[in-house]
Amino acid sequence: MPVDLGFHWSMLNDYDRNAAYRAAIRRTVPDRVVYDLGAGVGPMSYYALTAGARRVYGFEIDRDALPYLRRLAAEFSAFTVCHADVVRAALPRDAPDVVICEMWSAWLTDWPMVKALARVRKRAPHAHIIPARGHHLVQLVRARHRAGVPLRVTPGTEAPVINESPATLDVSLPALACVSDFRSEVGPVDATVTLTPLVTGLVDAVRLFSYEEVWPGYLLPRAGTRGDELLRWITPTRVREGRRVRLRVQYAWGKAPLVWLE
Repeated sequence: MPVDLGFHWSMLNDYDRNAAYRAAIRRTVPDRVVYDLGAGVGPMSYYALTAGARRVYGFEIDRDALPYLRRLAAEFSAFTVCHADVVRAALPRDAPDVVICEMWSAWLTDWPMVKALARVRKRAPHAHIIPARGHHLVQLVRARHRAGVPLRVTPGTEAPVINESPATLDVSLPALACVSDFRSEVGPVDATVTLTPLVTGLVDAVRLFSYEEVWPGYLLPRAGTRGDELLRWITPTRVREGRRVRLRVQYAWGKAPLVWLE
């Protein structure tokens, strides 16, 4: 079986995102101990090593990524490969000064970013975290497909969407539901968001997506970067242009978000 680079390849080609992380890493890591959680094939670890980190630990569970990390370790004596689940495995003796955790996805649903950071923070409560915050938005949409069949998706169903803007018809503008500050404990979400429909018609889904604040004050643009989002189907509801509706969002990080119109 060939080694599967999968999404690692698309992330290597995400120029704006990589440049932003590299700048944030260059600002913070010289002569410091760094944990790279979800190191992949090693771009963030490489940025830290070339910026002068004293020691970098790259945590990764994907076996297909390990050959690339081992090559990095052969080139840089300050790099240690940790083929381990950072949520459960024993941590290195060195506590981190800087933690890079690029386990990013829409509303942080794909990987245990919040759990990983919570565990490492117990070991190093004052460590500098990259990225600094996540901004999580919701939007009323009508989901559509191009199969030409009368498919009705069951409310509560969800689907990840990556760079497929035709997958939805916007019914409202996006609205901020919550902000997760990774520099402190990230609690569960229970938010009510007011949205104003732009058109009269049927709403059958909610679009959930997020922005990365890589360092304080620098929000990474979604255009030209990995623009993933999550579609969550709700009970079909007719809305009217200009008549506000209230959307409830409940989310314990790592579980499926619950969304419904009140």
